[in-house]
Amino acid sequence: MNKAWKGKNVLILGLGQYPQGSGISGALYAVRMGANVRVTDTKTEQDLIKNVTRLKKYKNVEFILGEHRKQDITWADIVIRNPAIRANSTELSFARNLGKRLESDVSLFLARCPAQVIGITGTRGKSTTTTLVHDILKKTGRKVWIGGNILVSPLTFIDKVKKDDFVVLELSSWQLETTGLIGLSPQIACITNLMRDHLNTYDGMEAYAEAKAQIFRHQQPGDTVVLNGDDANCKKWANQVPGNAKFFTKKKKKSSSAWLDKESLWVKDKQKEVLLIKRKELKVYGEHNALNAIAAALTAQTAGASVTAIRTALKEFNGIADRQELIAKIMGVDYVNDTTATTPDGVIAAIQALAPRYKNAFFIMGGNDKELEYELLTKQTKKFKIQIFLLPGSASDKMRELFLANKITFQDVPNLKQALISASNVAKKGDAIILSPGGTSFGQFKNEFDRGEQFRKIITDILKEKKNL
Repeated sequence: MNKAWKGKNVLILGLGQYPQGSGISGALYAVRMGANVRVTDTKTEQDLIKNVTRLKKYKNVEFILGEHRKQDITWADIVIRNPAIRANSTELSFARNLGKRLESDVSLFLARCPAQVIGITGTRGKSTTTTLVHDILKKTGRKVWIGGNILVSPLTFIDKVKKDDFVVLELSSWQLETTGLIGLSPQIACITNLMRDHLNTYDGMEAYAEAKAQIFRHQQPGDTVVLNGDDANCKKWANQVPGNAKFFTKKKKKSSSAWLDKESLWVKDKQKEVLLIKRKELKVYGEHNALNAIAAALTAQTAGASVTAIRTALKEFNGIADRQELIAKIMGVDYVNDTTATTPDGVIAAIQALAPRYKNAFFIMGGNDKELEYELLTKQTKKFKIQIFLLPGSASDKMRELFLANKITFQDVPNLKQALISASNVAKKGDAIILSPGGTSFGQFKNEFDRGEQFRKIITDILKEKKNL
């Protein structure tokens, strides 16, 4: 229990459904600190039953479910915000106007964490890069904690972290909004890239970019940010960092501390140019994953990892769930889950990495829009001659219009199950069926991870049916 929190009124603005997510972790933290806790969420108790059940045993917790109320914000001394509650929402605007103390699970963690924190953000590649940094640092022999936007709140392990440990956090723009508000940044930061995303929740690219920039804005002079040296925003930010800037690039430049060439991945080590591994030694495909690898290598090196540790971890890395993940091979057909490709750039990366590897690539696309543009995706679908099954949604409507205008063949399907059945009926040995949506999951699924789980389940059912033939 913390005396500064004892008796304080703490509002959890958005409980959420994830068992180790921001809302439930913030609530449990406030309970441990001795606060009076009130939990609100627009979802019902039945929707949130598992997390609600965990909290009901505490006498100092009450629930207001099915709505957010202004009177609860007025009541609160501290508001712990779920990242899904947008900065421009009525609730947060009201809280700011009242001068309420706004926190998140990540901001609370950064303020208390005794260990060095390595934070990774970016539009694409942040989960892969975060996991790789974690894997590399584990090779150093020190304890490494991993959390953040990968569905594990760092508050779940705040009481276990020691001074000599490493903490690696994947940080979304939504999470960084709150850390920026209270003036905290990780000691080591990495920005993989900046592409168009979430423009349905920001007032444009400039606002989205500035949210990402909070990962380094409040660093100290001895801190370091690792930047994508080919990204226009990252190059602009290099002159604004409070501490040090290092660059990874697609090709070797004067400014490069890590880079690619046609065959290999390189890093500078004490001013020497060191070959890390050959591209063919990576078990993950595509130019984007080679860039993720050197971003992770440079970030981990900055934290103190040796070239040997980096090299070993890169060779062992098999990728992560829901990102170009091979789920099954059925009668010679690969089934690939890339459900986290919720933007056109994500689908383009999947097309470029996977389509050349197969005789025919059947892509399942579609979902809801984030006010993004699909012209470049249309060009890539035409260039690689992939076959498309299109799910319902507002993003799908944009794709459909462009596909028709460019005479790109596609098939509308009512749901994911029908898309998989239709694709599996025409796919043959040497082909692949790839879920890479290019839109959000809302409408047909709880979230993108639920979409990936449903993909797995349907594939299991298809496998059972084919075994019974």
